[in-house]
Amino acid sequence: MWSYVYEMVSKLKKADQQALFKALEQDLYPKEVNIIERLLTKIRETRFSAGLGCIHCGSISVKRNGKYRSRQRYLCKDCGKTFNDMTNTPFSGSRYPGKWLNYIEMMIHGVTLPKIADSLNIHISTAFYWRHKILNALGSHGFNQLSGIVESDETFFRESLKGRRFTHRKPKKRGEKDEKRGISNQKIAVIVAQDRNHNIIARMAGKGRVKAEEIDAIIGDHIAPSSLLCTDAATNYKKFAVSKNLKHETVNLNQNQRVKKGIFHIQHVNNFHRRLKGWMERFQGVGTYYLDNYLYWYRWLELNKNLAFEKRVEQMLISTCQKSNYFTVALLRENKNHLLSV
Repeated sequence: MWSYVYEMVSKLKKADQQALFKALEQDLYPKEVNIIERLLTKIRETRFSAGLGCIHCGSISVKRNGKYRSRQRYLCKDCGKTFNDMTNTPFSGSRYPGKWLNYIEMMIHGVTLPKIADSLNIHISTAFYWRHKILNALGSHGFNQLSGIVESDETFFRESLKGRRFTHRKPKKRGEKDEKRGISNQKIAVIVAQDRNHNIIARMAGKGRVKAEEIDAIIGDHIAPSSLLCTDAATNYKKFAVSKNLKHETVNLNQNQRVKKGIFHIQHVNNFHRRLKGWMERFQGVGTYYLDNYLYWYRWLELNKNLAFEKRVEQMLISTCQKSNYFTVALLRENKNHLLSV
């Protein structure tokens, strides 16, 4: 039988033969799987940097328990549950391990879901669930503390009720203007804070103009007491700075004041706003329910943009698997269904 196939292949053009060879090589000896297997050592060392412990109960009374599909399994002597290096990660139980690296590569490029699904030959729902499981894992790392000169300002996105069955207003067509002009309760505020060491916080605050309490909820626990807060002249930040006993410098943008005393400005944050909005345009409107996940995503890209592309792919995979995150497709569906019912 193989001789017949060989004879048929030999009649193909040289370019078609090479394409067929590459396709067979990828199916029989997928490079992505081999790379991931090599990265498993780094994932294990990062995930269990404080020592091997049960991801279910935290016990350190753990022993090796054989291998399954070439992966080492462990047994907890206390709770009796087993696990491996990838348990409770976004890729746990995945049927397509050979597609993980390609998926992460496309996430770093900011590829949209339809293009990912078409390129990897997976259902668009699978592409969607993988995306939000990965973004939830990245978000679980939290934020580094801001120190020194800390810039902060807010930007606004249109409220998007994508996917909601019942809404408090009539659906809008893409590009249709809001009923209210300027900042209103139809706009979602995103607070961005950044220090001069490139530590960044970007979180969704609420609707309309930002209150001091919302600023406190976003950055209050992540700003060092010795920091100096630099903002525009809005009273909400003044109130927040007083409540936290922070040094505070303001720049009056209405009077075209961009830089004060040669060092105080909010240009880093405003440039972040501009880049963020440009990056978000490709998704043609992100559902407000998922906006924080996209902010985690873009923040991660910003923090790692100076790494070589291959290193960013490796780092995203390791960061995604670093912590135990029980965030399954069933749980994501449950949260989404709850959203659709309210």
